[in-house]
Amino acid sequence: MKLSFITAAIAILTVVPANAEVFLWPKPQSVEWGNGQLQIPKNFKIHGPDIPELQSAIERYTRLIWHEKWTPAQVAYTTPPVDATSVRAKPLASIAITVKDPHADLALGVDESYRLVIPGGGGAGSIDAQTVWGALRALETFSQLVQGHVHHDELFVARAPVTIEDAPVYTHRGLMLDTSRNYYPVNDILRTIDAMAYNKLNVFHWHITDSHSFPLLLDTVPELADKGAYVLHGRKMVYTTYDVRRIVKHARDRGVRVVPEIDMPAHTGSWAGAYKEITTCTEKYFQDPNGNWDQRYASEPGSGQLNPVLSKTYEIVKKVIDEVASLFPDSTYHAGGDEPVFRCWNDSASVVEFQNKHNINGNGLLGMFLDHSLGYVKQNKKTPVIWEDAVTSSNLPISKDTILQVWVNPAQQAIEAGYKIIASNYNFWYLDCGHGGWGGNDTSYDEQVEPPVPAEIQKLLNSNDDWANNWNPYNWGGPGGDWCCVYRLF
Repeated sequence: MKLSFITAAIAILTVVPANAEVFLWPKPQSVEWGNGQLQIPKNFKIHGPDIPELQSAIERYTRLIWHEKWTPAQVAYTTPPVDATSVRAKPLASIAITVKDPHADLALGVDESYRLVIPGGGGAGSIDAQTVWGALRALETFSQLVQGHVHHDELFVARAPVTIEDAPVYTHRGLMLDTSRNYYPVNDILRTIDAMAYNKLNVFHWHITDSHSFPLLLDTVPELADKGAYVLHGRKMVYTTYDVRRIVKHARDRGVRVVPEIDMPAHTGSWAGAYKEITTCTEKYFQDPNGNWDQRYASEPGSGQLNPVLSKTYEIVKKVIDEVASLFPDSTYHAGGDEPVFRCWNDSASVVEFQNKHNINGNGLLGMFLDHSLGYVKQNKKTPVIWEDAVTSSNLPISKDTILQVWVNPAQQAIEAGYKIIASNYNFWYLDCGHGGWGGNDTSYDEQVEPPVPAEIQKLLNSNDDWANNWNPYNWGGPGGDWCCVYRLF
């Protein structure tokens, strides 16, 4: 819901429905409405501290409100005669923004609360926020308060005075986008981040690589993208380090953290083009021809895993993690870890020999690999995030300072084991195949229980969120991505 400024130099006659509705999304914690209207004059200004992200947002929202001219649909409403409702609307001259902690960084758990006041008598409104990130959320809310007139080329704030106090229920509200199965141009990603900011989502989980392609061009190991990225009409479909920095800055300006994921040790078939010697089962069809699930090589098309017993594997893995960690300033790093298939490792003679020599099974190999990969993440002073599988399926003693992203098993299982979690259960939050479910749309008809998380549990989940995942095996980017991520999620 984006709006625009149409203004006048002085207060003018403004015809607005007295019962105009205002719909705010997401719904704020507290809203006190009046019944008056304020006009937005041409000399309207938003003032705030000289913080780069805030000044960028002020300019962006001012431009947005000026150019969109958004008018809400009034259901079951008939416009009265003009002379019956004409009033001289008072002007809202300005909004003054105050930020208590201008140095608070965009990080997990940062305060995003704000108080927005629009006076009924016109003059100056105010935004009070603890941090610049709360001020950004307040500007989004303000933009939704501004409406275009049904008949006249004017803008106004309906239902003044307005006092709004708001803060997120979840400190971590994310959307995951998979750019390995299908490549998304940079502008599509930027547009997706814009939509996230409009909906006050604050984490862009970028699932960059998988078995299907390796689209990230890294300076230390350029061969991975050179031989692992898709090629269209002779052009490699890659993201350069310049692209990454552009995406990260675009997101930061909108209060959105970017969390990278380089999935491993499974989902790495795309590594084989450059480093076949450190991968296993990459030439195997993922499914057993007899339909025996236990005899599969992968859980979906695109077999291939990193060999956990070779020193060269860890040499390459460390280079990848070190460079990716340096490109993304966020304090967390998603190290994957999901869906290892032990038969894939058993396809390698070197792995089988290692297992026999050291009396170690598949879970032991997974634990050994994660000891290395999560260790590299921590060496870069990042908090590791992994998919839940290593704990809830393999029962590995993963350090409690690791955040688990739960997608299969009940979240309570990981919580009771002492982990902070990200809740993204595939039955409800996957946007690739079903309408909220992975393989169908049955769960889209489930009614949400209020409150979604009891207060006593919320106290334990200071890093939890509702996180939607767009894996997109049936979503080819562009308008399809817009439809999937906006209409199906919101």
